[in-house]
Amino acid sequence: MKTVWHWRHSLGSLLVAALGLFCVLGSASATDFTQRSVSKSGQFIVYSSDVRLRLAVSDYVETAKQDVLEALGLGDHWKFPIVVNLRRPASTDTGQALRQVRLIQTESSWRVEIEILLREGELKQVRFPQLVTRALLLELAYRDHPPAVGTPCIDPPSWLVEGLAENMQVRATGSKPNAALFRQLIETGRIPKIQDFLANNIEVMDATSLAVHDSCASSLVDMLAGTPEGKPAFARMIKGLWDSNGDPVALLLKYFPALGGSATSLEKWWTLGLARYSTLDNTASLTVAETDTRLTALLTLSVVTDEKSKTKKAFELADYKNFLKFPSAKPALLAQSAALGELMRQTHPLMRPVIQEYIRISNNLATGKKRGMEEALRAIVNYRELIVTRMDNIDDYLNWYEATQMPEQSGAFDDFLRGAKAMENWTPPKRNDAISKYIDQLQREFQ
Repeated sequence: MKTVWHWRHSLGSLLVAALGLFCVLGSASATDFTQRSVSKSGQFIVYSSDVRLRLAVSDYVETAKQDVLEALGLGDHWKFPIVVNLRRPASTDTGQALRQVRLIQTESSWRVEIEILLREGELKQVRFPQLVTRALLLELAYRDHPPAVGTPCIDPPSWLVEGLAENMQVRATGSKPNAALFRQLIETGRIPKIQDFLANNIEVMDATSLAVHDSCASSLVDMLAGTPEGKPAFARMIKGLWDSNGDPVALLLKYFPALGGSATSLEKWWTLGLARYSTLDNTASLTVAETDTRLTALLTLSVVTDEKSKTKKAFELADYKNFLKFPSAKPALLAQSAALGELMRQTHPLMRPVIQEYIRISNNLATGKKRGMEEALRAIVNYRELIVTRMDNIDDYLNWYEATQMPEQSGAFDDFLRGAKAMENWTPPKRNDAISKYIDQLQREFQ
């Protein structure tokens, strides 16, 4: 595990150093096909005259593949090999692209090629994790539907490639989304329109624009993963890429119906999601009891039961058979799912599986999926009660032990008791900052 983490964390610097040495010391400009390494799964074949570089790349691509497969909820059932060719450019290659990923037909089958020309001074532009991610998605998209002769391939969505690659780095380093970046986008009114963002051409971006794009792409991947059937929807989207028209908005709406089915609803969902990311570093973890109290309030929905008079009625989530027949049930459920997602950022770690399951239930009901719902609700209620009861018992025992068994009081509860007494008559001030107003307004529009 230590070796894997090392390569994941430092591959960028390793490539700059190793590729730099390769550019300076390498003697052959053409590929020597006897100098190759095969990755553990056999899918990747890496060509390079530098054995250390080949081994480092062979190790990294397998780790990257597992990250991508996990993000899509898939097993490793590859059909096309992926060839990684690392070489110095010949004098005739001066105008050739620094890097490219392409699907190539061979005599017997197909393969995906990652071609990298190792020019000095351009090594940081290689963006190797993105190349590997693009190659993996391209193989997945066409493994069962190879393109006809003369038919161009449709590239995997750039935002998905960048988002998955960025998430790899986030997991490898343990970093968190840049809340300050999203706050700045909101305060300056520069949140990109979803249609513009999905159509971005990263090849013409400078380093700052690319960093913003990658952060937004990472957030979009995370937000989509939280929708109904998030991972399976990602997998179906990529496998259906060969039959799409290349319209990124239509692609999202087709495979993620919970987004509302229109460009307008997609835009609201996107803007509200980025607004919530701006508050990530302003939250603190709740206790189990606090989480349970907030969760109880969120499990009640306000549904319009009479469209003419706009009469609303409160329903418990478990009462879904009675409120799903009303048109306003779907937006109410989606709003509930969004609120649960916001609670997830503060919830106690023991309660995270509970919140996740309620999000899944809300999303499924919003899309009309009721199969197994009674069992799912009973199971999560029992699990939730078990966690809350056990934590109460633990707290009671610790309090009893200190009060009756310890030779002297530890004073551990003194600050808590003083704070609790001071808080009895305290009313939290209403937040009036720009971001809070913005999120409140978006929430009202979304609902």
